Amino acid sequence: MPVKESIENKGTQLPIYFIINPQAQNGGSLTLWRKIEKVLISQNMHYSARFTERPGHAAKITQQILSSTSLTIILVSIGGDGTLHEIINGAAEYHNAVITCISAGSANDFSRGFSGPRNVIELLSVIRQDKIEPKLIDIGESRIGDKRVLFVNSLGMGIDAEVSNLVNLSAWKKYFNTLKLGKLIYILFFLRKLFSYRRPDIHIEIDGKSRTYSKVWFIVAANQPYFGGGIKIAPKAVPDDGLLNMIIVHDISPLKLLFVFITVYWGGHLGIKNVESFSCREIIISSTKKTAIQTDGEIAGYSYARIRVLKEKLNILPRRI
Repeated sequence: MPVKESIENKGTQLPIYFIINPQAQNGGSLTLWRKIEKVLISQNMHYSARFTERPGHAAKITQQILSSTSLTIILVSIGGDGTLHEIINGAAEYHNAVITCISAGSANDFSRGFSGPRNVIELLSVIRQDKIEPKLIDIGESRIGDKRVLFVNSLGMGIDAEVSNLVNLSAWKKYFNTLKLGKLIYILFFLRKLFSYRRPDIHIEIDGKSRTYSKVWFIVAANQPYFGGGIKIAPKAVPDDGLLNMIIVHDISPLKLLFVFITVYWGGHLGIKNVESFSCREIIISSTKKTAIQTDGEIAGYSYARIRVLKEKLNILPRRI
């Protein structure tokens, strides 16, 4: 387990690696990286940069970097939540990683939920402190089929996963990103799916108790409040309390779900009937039919997941507030 402590930063700079997804935001991440690199060079910062070449590559790069030394390493993701998701899965078994990001994606929920640096100047202001103060947070672990998948934002089963998958596969995504309207595409695909989605029944097991929910729109295990590009789905989620906040929306009409969707921006959905919220450490969810599951916005499998929280598992580097 990572140790919750300050990191002395006097005399020598901690090694810093930038992991860049050149496909993020239709190549906008490369434009962002060039700007970042100019600042790094102008301020005489020592750094290394690695570029991803395929899905899953960010996790491999992360493992290669962290396994090569016992020194504390700062890893900076330049990409979207998917890139960061891979880095976290690659870093989870190493104690010498401190992770942060400068967002260049569509949703950017990690940066929003964990107060990540908004630009390279904020990042450098943190790195150059005499003592660096990482924040030790929980992450979620899921077993989906024969796969172990970790998540830092959320896991969801239902229409949220279907929408995430549609957005990720859509040719329109690049046009929305070009126009800086990445959030809007999630809303449009949600509206497109609203009246055609076939709601399954979902069975859950938690703390020795079982229950079946009928006509479920989605069930989300959240480690921080945001998903889907800034939707505050789980206002009660706290990333360092050793718990996951569960949100279940079931047995309501499409029109009422639309109302839920509107109220979610200020947390009003928690007072609506058949919108349930509770916290737990472990839960099993299973669907009566094939139902997509997303972890941090990426499709991870279908229909069944065993989920638990891993307390104080990851060191992250928020911006200085």
